[in-house]
Amino acid sequence: MVLTASLMAGCLTTAESEARDDTPPEIAKLENPAPELPDSRVRYFARQFKGKCARCHGADGSGGGEEAQAQDVPPADLTDAAYMRTRSDGQLYYQILAGGGDRCAMPAFGPESDHGWTDDKIWSMVHFIRRFAGQD
Repeated sequence: MVLTASLMAGCLTTAESEARDDTPPEIAKLENPAPELPDSRVRYFARQFKGKCARCHGADGSGGGEEAQAQDVPPADLTDAAYMRTRSDGQLYYQILAGGGDRCAMPAFGPESDHGWTDDKIWSMVHFIRRFAGQD
């Protein structure tokens, strides 16, 4: 399924007052079609995360990256297992695909964005970020 990055998404955040989710219902209910990550792919996605996500989400995924304080909406704490259990794979996929739109500084990573990630790469990143909360 190819989706456009021009769709707006809410930012991932643990702050309930800030939380917003406008993931289309048909996407929110999607299950991750990507296979679990073998060790060689975990290393690849760790490098991707470090280069593209850690400045806000922190190298450990806790949301405490060097640019986190400058954000109006704090980056999600991906290590918060309780919070991550509230997010479906489809919601995480959509957030990475479409970014934060007008809501926050998270860029879109989808096929039509400047990053140009494929759906397969986005779904694999969902597997990777779930590892921070011990979910994958």
